[in-house]
Amino acid sequence: MSYATVADMVSRFGETELIQLTDPDNVAVNAALVEVKLGDAKAVIDGWIGRVYRLPLRGCIEPSATPDGPSVLAMPPQLVRLACDIARFYLFSEVAPENVVYLRHKAALKELEAIADGSAVLACPLGGSAGDLVGADAQEGLEVYFSYSPRQITDDSTRDFK
Repeated sequence: MSYATVADMVSRFGETELIQLTDPDNVAVNAALVEVKLGDAKAVIDGWIGRVYRLPLRGCIEPSATPDGPSVLAMPPQLVRLACDIARFYLFSEVAPENVVYLRHKAALKELEAIADGSAVLACPLGGSAGDLVGADAQEGLEVYFSYSPRQITDDSTRDFK
């Protein structure tokens, strides 16, 4: 499951821009190409957040569209934004360093780095938890098992070695 959809990309950047970036004939959005770039963005995001959160993420709680309907799980909103910014950057063939697309891509990577090093977290504004922490077992006080064997090579065992 991707962190963002083609519809997310259209709502953030507009159909006109996506048509220009994906269709040489300027007729319609090439959804397949956008999906590929969203997949590439997901791989980048997983590489960073996988250091902190178990993958796949569980998802945040999002209320149902109807009052009596069940709540559903959705991606943390910041991951939707980051995936869109990264995928948009990948759709461009060339981007100048002062271009807003380039700057948003760099900001997205910086935010992912902050999540990976623990100075930022994935937020679920409507409830729930984005996922389980990788080190949750040790952090929750559960036993951590380890073993070792005594040193086999000693000064006495190597004394006659030539």
